[in-house]
Amino acid sequence: MILLKDVGKSYGNKLVFDNANMSIETAKPTVIMGKNGCGKSTLLKIIAGVLTHTQGEVIRPPKIKISFVPDRFPKLPFKVSEYITHMGKIQGLDDAYIKDYIDEQFEYLGIPESIKEQKIYKCSKGTIQKINIMQAFLTKSDLLVMDEPFSGLDESSIEGLIALLAKISKSETAIIISCHEKALAQRVAGNLFVFSGQSIVKSSDAQDSLCIKFIEDASEELSEVFVEKDRLKETLLSLLSAGHEIHSVNPISQRKTDA
Repeated sequence: MILLKDVGKSYGNKLVFDNANMSIETAKPTVIMGKNGCGKSTLLKIIAGVLTHTQGEVIRPPKIKISFVPDRFPKLPFKVSEYITHMGKIQGLDDAYIKDYIDEQFEYLGIPESIKEQKIYKCSKGTIQKINIMQAFLTKSDLLVMDEPFSGLDESSIEGLIALLAKISKSETAIIISCHEKALAQRVAGNLFVFSGQSIVKSSDAQDSLCIKFIEDASEELSEVFVEKDRLKETLLSLLSAGHEIHSVNPISQRKTDA
């Protein structure tokens, strides 16, 4: 569906990441993991065509339809039902279909009926995330790009979204998402990629990659980097030579959010 060849992104002299190589396929959802600020959102925006890359090549089929769920959905002044209706009309859907869609999704996502007439900017973070998901699912896409879609959702909504993603992945729609929670990533991923410094490492099995937590020189904050097992020694030596203190090394599946 989508092929990335040695893709990289820089802003001026600042390199965000380079040499990203991956294929995004139907029936095998792709999940990207990495710490905040590593470049996950930038990569997803490049894949969605929102941003341009500065090196490499992104190969997409002609006339591909892409739906995008951004990590931060704006708090718009529209009423919820008004916004979804407007987005549906832009895509050529009729009023009856849109009304049925709104009713079904409200029930599926557990949104109270009263929220339909509420302004989006007054909604909670979790409800705004559900609206974000609703607008992306209005029509069938060739590619679904979702940036931290589980963020802000309650447990029942997370389960509903996981089930929905499984259903969508069987309908010839390719899916790529970012996720910082390993347990959720494992349940969704057909292919898993992790950011290791400014590189992106493929790991279809979480046990193939390790999470190194370290304290940066002259800082008390804990940072982390993902690395495949065969690069562990050189990465540890590099961190130590830079004056960093190693805190822990664990498989990604055992990664904890210690402070």
